[in-house]
Amino acid sequence: MKEYFVYWVKHEIYLRYFYKTDILYRFLLSSQAGNTAYVQDQLDYITYDFPHGASLESGENNVHLETDPRYLRVVCDSLTTAEESVFTDLRQFDSSFFIIEPAANNCGWISPIIKNDLQSRVHLLYSSF
Repeated sequence: MKEYFVYWVKHEIYLRYFYKTDILYRFLLSSQAGNTAYVQDQLDYITYDFPHGASLESGENNVHLETDPRYLRVVCDSLTTAEESVFTDLRQFDSSFFIIEPAANNCGWISPIIKNDLQSRVHLLYSSF
């Protein structure tokens, strides 16, 4: 069984850390090991909450979803199953979900950065001489 942890990252952090996945991966992975007050404050700053204690199991696709305040835990047979049953819906909801697969040391964003988001950060100065 594959296990994935999905974090709903705030949009500002998504834009700043889109190309720095290794930093975000190490922080989120270490936050699962030991959650001090300092780490909890940092998690509060960079992530949105999931509804706590919700659980769903789909026998048809053999998918189990479990929520924690900071992440959504997805357990399923394969990445294909997770993509078809969970990740597609999350992608349509928001693009700032960060997914970790600890067993394989894999991580990444649920979808690529939107070009409009990059352009909104660029400030141009026009002058007419």
